[in-house]
Amino acid sequence: MLALQKVHDGEGLALRDVPAPPPPGPGELAIRIAATGICGTDLGIETWGAGYAAMMTKALPVTLGHETVGRVSALGDGVTGLAIGDAVVVNPAIACGRCAACLAGDRVGCLDRHPFGMVLDGAFAAAANVDAAYAYRLPDHVPLELGALVEPLSVGLYALDVAGFEPGQRVVIFGPGPIGQGVAILAKQLGAAEVAAVGFRDAARFNTLRALGIEQLFDASEEGALDRLKALAGQGFDVAVEAAGVGAVVNQALAVLRPHGVLALAGLGETEAAVNIGLVVRGRLQIRGASRIPPRIWPKVIDLLAADPQAYAPLITHRLPLAQGLEAFALARSGQASKILLLPEE
Repeated sequence: MLALQKVHDGEGLALRDVPAPPPPGPGELAIRIAATGICGTDLGIETWGAGYAAMMTKALPVTLGHETVGRVSALGDGVTGLAIGDAVVVNPAIACGRCAACLAGDRVGCLDRHPFGMVLDGAFAAAANVDAAYAYRLPDHVPLELGALVEPLSVGLYALDVAGFEPGQRVVIFGPGPIGQGVAILAKQLGAAEVAAVGFRDAARFNTLRALGIEQLFDASEEGALDRLKALAGQGFDVAVEAAGVGAVVNQALAVLRPHGVLALAGLGETEAAVNIGLVVRGRLQIRGASRIPPRIWPKVIDLLAADPQAYAPLITHRLPLAQGLEAFALARSGQASKILLLPEE
């Protein structure tokens, strides 16, 4: 079967013909992949940034792709609660099951994770096997391709959870890419009083946000844009989410929070931030990191998606065959797309 793989250290990916997965082992599912989204992590692995290289601790080559949805095609021994033909999404954060954290029941804190699509072969292919404990059934009425949004939406929902978001609060998002867009639509669906987003020359992604019903958009490359944001903020936003992984925007976010406001950092970047300590101290602000999504978040995301699937549909802007995977990565890097799905050939 065709697979998009990281083959060696350094920059680049390769489309390769690889053997199909073996029959699923005990506790595993075989999944026929329907669609898999390109993630910022995938882009980082492609360019082999230092932080991403550190994640890839096992032998290459490995098939990438972790934002996925498919149908169960076979069940390993001992798997219950799922049936052949069920639509499922995959939590890629596979714990080792052997370290001190795992043995204490804390698989989120696993010290030796084996992420699906980074260490274990993932879903930029026609088929994959996965531990059934990390698969969640997608309701029948949800269009299958929308299941590929569950993983990135879990990042967004956890950022709001970490920030202590409550209905009626005002939220501002820095970084209008797929994660920031997910935060925006989730906040809107969960009853935010106001949702604003800040980008930098992100016209195409602003169009996606408008399609999601987000109108308060600020392009930081335009003169006076941040002043207009501060004017909108008034006494301050309750919650800010940094979803770009860009250290330079941290102080911009802190500057528009109300006293006791919370900044959640969800962007996985490699830049440093020179934090204005005075803003934090005088405003009694909090900065919280959002990483390693707890299992409890996944059913909540699926319930929200199932309640109004079409509200989330504008997040997907492009669908390309897996055979055009390298072109799709270039498109993702261009900033002219939101969520790009790769579709294996039938």
